[in-house]
Amino acid sequence: MVTTVKVSVRIPKGLAERMDRLVEEGLYSSRSEVIKDALRRFLLDERLDEELERRAYLKAVEKILREDWKSEADEYWDEAGGIPYEPEK
Repeated sequence: MVTTVKVSVRIPKGLAERMDRLVEEGLYSSRSEVIKDALRRFLLDERLDEELERRAYLKAVEKILREDWKSEADEYWDEAGGIPYEPEK
């Protein structure tokens, strides 16, 4: 069972030189390790950004729903018996 996939990319010479320095300094064992670590960090950062965006959205929606929940329009529909609703099956 294959657990890795080979991906070839072209990068600027300056980035390759910086990666080589990290390997030479012993911080990583190879260029591949540098790239894998950078990709993991990028994806974790993206996931964090998505989660923060989702939480901000929910907070905004919660405020709107809270205001709507207390609206007088709801009292009218409560008295009128509401609107028949059948959930989709």
